[in-house]
Amino acid sequence: MKIRMKDIAKMANVSEAAVSLVLNDKPSRISEKKKQEIKAIAKELNYVPNIAAQSLAKKASRTIGVVIPDIENPFFSKLCKQLEERFRASGYLTIIVNSNDDFTVEKNLIQMLVNRGVDGLIIALSNESFSVAEEQERFLKELDATFILVDRYVAFGEVNQVYFDSLAGGKLATEYLLQMGHREIAFMTGDLNVPSTLDRITGYKQALENYGLEVKNDYLIETGYRFKNGIEKAADLFALNKVTAVVSANDMVAFGILKQAIKKERKVPEVLSIIGYDRLEIADILDTSLATVEQDITLLAEKTVSLLKNILEKPTKFPKRISLEPTLFKGDSVKKLN
Repeated sequence: MKIRMKDIAKMANVSEAAVSLVLNDKPSRISEKKKQEIKAIAKELNYVPNIAAQSLAKKASRTIGVVIPDIENPFFSKLCKQLEERFRASGYLTIIVNSNDDFTVEKNLIQMLVNRGVDGLIIALSNESFSVAEEQERFLKELDATFILVDRYVAFGEVNQVYFDSLAGGKLATEYLLQMGHREIAFMTGDLNVPSTLDRITGYKQALENYGLEVKNDYLIETGYRFKNGIEKAADLFALNKVTAVVSANDMVAFGILKQAIKKERKVPEVLSIIGYDRLEIADILDTSLATVEQDITLLAEKTVSLLKNILEKPTKFPKRISLEPTLFKGDSVKKLN
């Protein structure tokens, strides 16, 4: 049996309006004794407020939409978990949808969430959206909703964004390999349409140039960001006979390279040193602990949730960009050369 406000009102011998005022902690002339009685009755009956009715009254749904490109990627799975837990603790329901890195699907999902009246959106953009940059920009600028871009960022500045500094990450990974004595270093780039990819390549190039080394274009191998991309492109990497180390687009691609290295008997790190990107926990089950650039997902979720809640409570016309610093996890997949 569903308990309604009028049931509580009848038991407390007050009006429904009085019950509403008390349970919503609104100012009233109701005595403190009667307030406590009403709350005690509600608790005893396990009264659950009608969220839909509250939403109509407050013009807020207490719902957040989260759009991600690849639910199978542990980075995004963990990010979703962190976001959901934080929003739930603040009384929000989170709806998580997966675009599968498809821009058309992404747009449709976003519009569906907006039509359902979500209070705000958190969007990790699809790779495909960056290949149609003008359409992507127009869509985001015309989007009639409060939203934050997370992880994958855009160059134009009219939107709220929270992300890790990819230039610093690419430089950090390459500098570590250089410090370990490597000079022939390849880079599995990721999608070249994505700004974070280009920034990581810039960081890679800066690190090489700081050591007085030439940037070799054939050492830049374009990939995607999935496990299968590492498997597919490993042969191109292995064909570069002088290469002793590689910076991978992310940990998933690094796992694909590792799988092929085992198959082709190219020992890691004895023959090939590998450094990934993301610091996925799944890497800890490997016999060889993967060196990687760590993007703290807990910090990313914390900053994203805080920013969205602030915007919902105090709307502003001035977008905010929050850039976070990545760190290095050294692992044991990088060999020190003499």
